[in-house]
Amino acid sequence: MVENKPVTIGERIVVHLAQYARVQDEYVVPPELGQSGIAHSLGISRAHAAIELKRAMDAGRVEVRTAHITGYPTRRKVYRLTSKGEGIARAVRDRALGRVVELVLPDGRVETMPGPEALDALRRHKVAEARAVLLLLTRRRIDVRGSGPRRRMPPPPPIARSPEVRARAAFSRVFARPYEWHVSVTLGPPHAPPVGVAA
Repeated sequence: MVENKPVTIGERIVVHLAQYARVQDEYVVPPELGQSGIAHSLGISRAHAAIELKRAMDAGRVEVRTAHITGYPTRRKVYRLTSKGEGIARAVRDRALGRVVELVLPDGRVETMPGPEALDALRRHKVAEARAVLLLLTRRRIDVRGSGPRRRMPPPPPIARSPEVRARAAFSRVFARPYEWHVSVTLGPPHAPPVGVAA
């Protein structure tokens, strides 16, 4: 019988990051590798995620780097597992596979399954790997009818622009572009205005 100890937030973060191991070194990564994505996926606050990620980095389980995140205009901090973190993720997954749980199937039947079969059943019902492992560790009875895909992460907030940047964009839209168009129509496309527009 596998010891049924509670899953810490640090272990949950490691299991979450383990499911993105194939893309963690890519140039553009999914939002779930950023601090907001980790917090959203685990259902914790961003401040709590920051504290736990700092602890994981201090313990040598997680590394940080900057990368482009899908949907964000600038590079941001993203997190990846170290070899130590990968070992912890495997240990947590093995702990989950050693359990026996009851699954409530879509037709209402209840089946008792060992961990590997339950994990396959949860995957078939579109439950993400990390969430399935955590469900196996934290519940004795899992209702598959309510365990479908989680809602997606909200889109990034719009870029806050300073008043100066907004004023420059408005000036360009109202004055500079029509002047450039007038010059190109009058003198022909290869010509440019003789002086800078803002001068």
